[in-house]
Order: sequence, then C-alpha cells, then structure tokens
Amino acid sequence: MKSLLNSLCFALLSVFALATAPAAQAQVTINIGPPSWGPAVPAGAQYYYIPETNGFYDVPARQYVVSRNGRWVRTATLSGYNPATFRPVVIDYVGAQPWIRYNEYKVKYPKKGHPHGLPPGQAKKLYKNGYRDGRHDDDDRDDDHGHKHKNKGKDKD
Repeated sequence: MKSLLNSLCFALLSVFALATAPAAQAQVTINIGPPSWGPAVPAGAQYYYIPETNGFYDVPARQYVVSRNGRWVRTATLSGYNPATFRPVVIDYVGAQPWIRYNEYKVKYPKKGHPHGLPPGQAKKLYKNGYRDGRHDDDDRDDDHGHKHKNKGKDKD
C-alpha cells in the first residue's frame, strides 16, 4: 500500500510539473536570398520585374512568372535566356498576380539595348549584312528582293 501511495504521489507531482513547465517552442527561420543574378531584396519584397523576359521572378518561390499563349504561368527555368544578362528591378507588389501592373512596369522599365530587343552585338551583325529598317536609304542600294532604290537627297529621319 505504501508503494502504491508513493507511486500515486510521484505521478501527481509529475503531472503538476509538466503542467507548469513552459511549453517548448520550435521556431524555424528560412532565409531566402535573391538568386545570384539578382539584386538584394528588401524585407517584404517578393518579385523582380525582368524587362528582358517581359516577366517576373518570385524570389521566395524561386519561380519565373511569364506569359505564354496569353496566360501567365510559373516555371522554375526559362529556356533561351541567360540570367547573367538580366537587369531585374525589385517591384513593390506582394501577392499571387504580379502581372496586374505589367503594362506599368513595361513602360517604366524598358528593355535595354536595341529597340527591337536584339541581344547585344546582333544589330551590328544585321546592319553589316545589309539589314535595312527603312529609316535610311543609301544611293543605289539593293533591298532584300534585289530591287534598286535611289536616295533623292531626302533623309527619312
């Protein structure tokens, strides 16, 4: 009987000790930094606008958000692009639809370089190979179809 009383007393003390002890809390902090090609992201920022892709990058989710066939989709990689050439801009949007202000960003942060979006060095190659954009007509210059054009002293600029 004495043993049963001691066991009961021990059990009650244990329950009391567990009830009054501070609850253990586990806290996990995940620090998601920007990709190697992107600038630092201020606290609370979620997206870059990337003019070169006309799309976005969700930093915490590590996903690109781009328009394909008229729909905005998320993807982990972008084929045909070199992120080292990106000039991303941190934007002030937090949420799931960064494209709602796409037209504003496109005007505010235009693509750098050639106005037609050609990669650096490509425009020079095109002009060297006889590409004409219609802004200048040289004397006796052949167009793409072998037709001669005369510059009548009027510059089209």
